[in-house]
Amino acid sequence: MSLAVVTVASGGLPVVELAAGKLGLPVTEAANGRGIAVTKVVGAPGLPVVFDTIGVGPGPVTNATLDPATVTAVTLSGGNLVATNTGTTSADQGVRVATVAGKTTGKYYFEMTGNSVTSAGVNHGVGIGTPTSTYINMGNGGTTGVVGYRTGSVYSNGSSVLTFAGYSNGEIAGVAVDLDNRKIWFRKSPSGIWNGNASFNPATNVGGATIPAGTMVPFCLFGGAGGSAGSFVTINFGASAFSGAVPAGFTAGWPA
Repeated sequence: MSLAVVTVASGGLPVVELAAGKLGLPVTEAANGRGIAVTKVVGAPGLPVVFDTIGVGPGPVTNATLDPATVTAVTLSGGNLVATNTGTTSADQGVRVATVAGKTTGKYYFEMTGNSVTSAGVNHGVGIGTPTSTYINMGNGGTTGVVGYRTGSVYSNGSSVLTFAGYSNGEIAGVAVDLDNRKIWFRKSPSGIWNGNASFNPATNVGGATIPAGTMVPFCLFGGAGGSAGSFVTINFGASAFSGAVPAGFTAGWPA
């Protein structure tokens, strides 16, 4: 039978489970985290196991925010989650997440509320692109990324690929990014159909638009044939509850 297992402080190595009838070792977990592995006997008599603290679990997830260092014709507020357009005649208008939060693998869901959007910003959109993508290239066809525009058009790496419902004032765009399969889906949240087709589904990897190669970060775009001063959006990378259900298998938010 196994000896008593006593955890005296946080730290220690992973739990090891032995088959029935095997002898286990005692445990001492020191505050410096240098304890030996926990051994637990399965299906055999053993002495009492006492846990004062149970190791060190994963820490809280830090969600991404928009990066003040990347803004062009945009001001940030609300903890760098609200982007407001200052309004110019340039197509080079937008903001993105910092390069350090770029991803090459994983599945993520986030939302953007179009609090105030107008037809003046014809390339107003949300999507993902490489950290070296320009707002002009992203706004003019999602070059080096994928963008879902206010109008509902979805462009992948310079080409129009599909249409979803789009979004207007007060409406929310939901974005599901699957970097394992290099696919992306857009919907009008909370319950709009993905990528404009009721049979498309990120949870089953059906009907996604292709994501080009490279590390990806989320983008908000305001450019086009003249911006609209005061137009603003709110991004939700997981700091608050989402309006729509997160697709099965996807992370709720975009970690920093």
